[in-house]
Amino acid sequence: MRTPLCIKAVLIGFVGITLASAQGGTDTSPSYDVKSEVVVNGKVAAVAVMPDWMGKNGVNVTLQTPESVMIHVDTAPADFLKMLDFAIAAGDNLDVEGVWSQWDGKRVFLARTVTRQKIAVCLRGPDGKVVW
Repeated sequence: MRTPLCIKAVLIGFVGITLASAQGGTDTSPSYDVKSEVVVNGKVAAVAVMPDWMGKNGVNVTLQTPESVMIHVDTAPADFLKMLDFAIAAGDNLDVEGVWSQWDGKRVFLARTVTRQKIAVCLRGPDGKVVW
């Protein structure tokens, strides 16, 4: 079931990107290098919804790795995750594929794919661009 949900997210995101491009926005996003992708996993320690670099209410996750390292993970806008019916809560075990990046002077982990209990959602396409 992993692939259909990813395809749905990419298709929905393609429409959103097309509409956003037509509106003529500026690209202030943190850099995403697909060649640097890694997978991190752990238990969600906290979830916060706050304005992100796109001006949307982004879902930010604090993930505690098995080595007890706390990682700040930027996922996607809350409305996008709600549309996909993919809620993230404290205590969830996640596998997150993405890259380390810098934004506003802080080190963040930008998620491309988030997997919980064998259900994966794609938040970025194969090129690393957001799909919402």
